[in-house]
Amino acid sequence: MGSYKGDFISGDMSPDKKEFTIRKIKNTPAYSVWNEKQLRTMYDQLTKVKNSGEDFLVMTYGMFPIPLNRNEIERFHEDLRAVLSQTEQL
Repeated sequence: MGSYKGDFISGDMSPDKKEFTIRKIKNTPAYSVWNEKQLRTMYDQLTKVKNSGEDFLVMTYGMFPIPLNRNEIERFHEDLRAVLSQTEQL
């Protein structure tokens, strides 16, 4: 299992299951396991938001809203791209 510490998210890669366990989102402790399809779906959604020019997004983690500004959207997008590239190489 490899670790990933990005600018916006951090967690652990599970090479045998092609899953990413998120341990931190936006400097907030978290625990969520995303498979490759979930990672791709979130990446695609963030791509649409980035390309639309939106400056603000609210995502939810459980019942807690996590507001994201433009800079955070871009950082999250880049981190997901990096995680996906590692997942696809497994």
